[in-house]
Amino acid sequence: MKKKIILGIAAAGTAIAMLPLFAAFEAHVINVTAKIENALNVPIVKDGMQFGTVFPQEKLDKTFDVTLSQSFQDENRVDDVTYEIRQKPKCGIVKPDTDPIEYLSFVQVTENGEGDFVCPDGSEPLPLLCPYLSKEELTTDGTAPNGENDGPKKFPFHGPITLPDWDLQQTLAHRVFGKLIKSQNDLSDTWNIDLKVPCFEGHCAQDWADFVKENSDPKDEVNADNYIQPTDLEHQLFGCDLWLEVTGISLPGLGCNDELDLMLVLDRSGSIDAGELTTLKNAANAFVTALAPTAPGVHVGQTSFASNGSLDLHLTDDETAAHTAINALASTGLTNLFEGISLAMDELDNLHAHERPTVKDVMIIITDGNPNQPDSVPNAEAVAKAEADAARAAGIEIFVVGIGGDVDATYLQTIADDNSHYFAAADFDDLQAVLTAIANCDNAPTPTPPPTQ
Repeated sequence: MKKKIILGIAAAGTAIAMLPLFAAFEAHVINVTAKIENALNVPIVKDGMQFGTVFPQEKLDKTFDVTLSQSFQDENRVDDVTYEIRQKPKCGIVKPDTDPIEYLSFVQVTENGEGDFVCPDGSEPLPLLCPYLSKEELTTDGTAPNGENDGPKKFPFHGPITLPDWDLQQTLAHRVFGKLIKSQNDLSDTWNIDLKVPCFEGHCAQDWADFVKENSDPKDEVNADNYIQPTDLEHQLFGCDLWLEVTGISLPGLGCNDELDLMLVLDRSGSIDAGELTTLKNAANAFVTALAPTAPGVHVGQTSFASNGSLDLHLTDDETAAHTAINALASTGLTNLFEGISLAMDELDNLHAHERPTVKDVMIIITDGNPNQPDSVPNAEAVAKAEADAARAAGIEIFVVGIGGDVDATYLQTIADDNSHYFAAADFDDLQAVLTAIANCDNAPTPTPPPTQ
């Protein structure tokens, strides 16, 4: 026996040694190309925004447009772009022997590993203008709900007025959010940048405190003294860089979203037997695990429906709570899709305590049948369709998964945003693969959800 083992190992070694000889006889070349385009067009980037010479307590406005690039508009795979506008210190290369200081050129600030901003070697930070700038989106956003899907205004007189106190944490605290959506004909945002000019120590007008109060955020109690500049900065050039950063682009499915408010809308009607319900729970649990809820990232909630709908879980970053809600499902009764959608839409309302107004809203509906409540099949289908349309008008993206051959796929496609938002699962065993496709996150870890209870 030992001799056979030794000979077997030797034979294996010979085979391994010969592999490169075989591989060298044949080659296939795969040509890989990609045309890379920007999603947004921001014309002002070329020339910057210059307020020129200004005087204390002046109010000055300048606007710029953020538009979906033509390439993005022409590409059918994508629909919306989310972005942020962040304020960062401005750095300049000082011209020698100038008073007041003049700059040969400007360079971008960098960040160290501790969240502090650092000017590149050979450059210096300009006196900070960022705290005196407001940022507000002005335009009506296509067919979005109430004509608005961008974040709230950021008022002037915010944050510290000097480095190093203005750090990355301050930049994130005072950013604003924008969103453009092709399907809602929201192709361009116009942002107003409003400068409220500070005064210098010992030279402020008597109404300086009133000026600050009248122009700062009403929710804040701003101390006007904190926004007075030292006299040695008079005649100097102040600066602030606005960084517009794309944070998300929609692809088929959810993509790898950093921020998301998502409601699961799960069928628990009596047509789902015990084995199928267990499979559904396993798939839904794996989906939640792949989303990896966190406080700053994805929040998950749940409604379910049978003869009536129920709100099973408010939007939360608590993954354990999401698994508990899924595992508590029990199947019985008829199919009231309308109430499942309605309760989920209420939870995703921007005014709801658990909903984040600036975060993308999504509804994932999973059903194995067609609505037959309230009242009758025609009425049930009509009211569910109307409620889905209302959710869409409120800016909620809707995906639908129809399970099995008994569903009316044509009808369920009208509940989904469009055909690309409808997914057919041949049976419950295929559900997890379908939900993985909706998650659509190439670098997501393989989910290992807890077992159903």
